[in-house]
Amino acid sequence: MKTFFSLAGMILCMTSSQVLLKFAGQHSANHASVLDGFVRNPWLWAALGASIGGIGCWLLTLRRLPLSAAYPWTALIYFITPLAGVWFFAEVLTGRYLFGLTLVLAGVLLTTRGVISR
Repeated sequence: MKTFFSLAGMILCMTSSQVLLKFAGQHSANHASVLDGFVRNPWLWAALGASIGGIGCWLLTLRRLPLSAAYPWTALIYFITPLAGVWFFAEVLTGRYLFGLTLVLAGVLLTTRGVISR
């Protein structure tokens, strides 16, 4: 169960980091100076914190699982992040894109069957 939570934490943190970086990019586009656009950008600092949290969760995961068993789960970031783009930024995903996301999810399920129960 600890493995599940550390792995889920990594996926959540890294996906959140990508969303926060998008917000950071939007924030910096509204500020001409580097200081205001980047250094004083709260979204950028939040993204950095989420990334550090994700790395910590990943290290905890790797304490319990072999890399070859754990790594395929990282592909869920590529599945969830575009969906977050739709939710937070009203981005549009084409049918072909959604089909690709379905293949990513199928790949994760095929390669990780029974891994979490270790």
